[in-house]
Amino acid sequence: MSNKLKSVIVGVVSLFAIGALYFGMKFLNGEGNPFKDKRVFYAYYDDISGLTEGNSVTIKGYKVGTVTQISFDKERDNHLKVIMNIEDDIQIPINTEAKIVSLDLMGTKGISLNLGTSDVMATSGSELNSEIELSLQDEVNAQIKPLKDASEGLISSIDSVMTVITTVLNKDARKSLSKSLLSLDQTFTTLSETMLVVDKMVKDNQENINTTLSAFSSVSENLKSSNEEINNILTNFSILSDSLSKANIVSTLSKIDEITNKINRSEGSLGQLINDKELYENFKSASKELEELIEDMKLHPERYVNFSIIGTSNKPYKKPKSE
Repeated sequence: MSNKLKSVIVGVVSLFAIGALYFGMKFLNGEGNPFKDKRVFYAYYDDISGLTEGNSVTIKGYKVGTVTQISFDKERDNHLKVIMNIEDDIQIPINTEAKIVSLDLMGTKGISLNLGTSDVMATSGSELNSEIELSLQDEVNAQIKPLKDASEGLISSIDSVMTVITTVLNKDARKSLSKSLLSLDQTFTTLSETMLVVDKMVKDNQENINTTLSAFSSVSENLKSSNEEINNILTNFSILSDSLSKANIVSTLSKIDEITNKINRSEGSLGQLINDKELYENFKSASKELEELIEDMKLHPERYVNFSIIGTSNKPYKKPKSE
């Protein structure tokens, strides 16, 4: 084999080795299969939580791309711009969310694509929505915070209880508490004695109580049996009330008032009798004379009835002496 042929073979092998090394390095850097078509997407983050170039881009845990570049964007207030290469055969809706997550317990970061629901698909060079998953420390803090708050509340309650106990164990407080308990014991003793007296009274008057209850029962039975009569009485009262409400009381009162006015004006016999003093005196005198005549007839009937055959002279009337 000639030297020229050897040189060509060495050159081809070298080129092949260099190409294999290049593509191997790209593969090891996480750029996936270099022979597959890729699309470029990007997202902006305030904090990437340790994400680095070469970290995986996954959908439901399946790797579909790689983070290829991370840089500050001065036009976006120095937010971090993360560029991703994603395989061309994956359909990504325009409202897909690129969320930075922990891929394992060691804290290796990656981007998980939460596919959106839009019918419009993102094209190469599109910006995706960004989101950051809470770190393990943040999640632990979120779980511990309620426990921490509850512990602080418990400690505060214990402190209040200890303060109360300290106050109760004070010498003066113990004396007051002893007096209160003694007074309470005396109160219970009095109540017990009172209950014994009441119980004795009930036993001594059991017969009277039974009689009273029987009387109440009898009254109740009587009321029950007289229920129809009571209803009739109430009905009659109702009818009377309706009659009074329908009666023309105003007209009647007006007529009475008119008669009273006539009497006051001395109109008619009754008015003259009441208001004419002379007529009243004459009526009074006549009444008195009539009374005296009746009294004389009772005392001397022979003056008024005389059946003498021979005849006698009439005896004059004599006014009786007032006693």
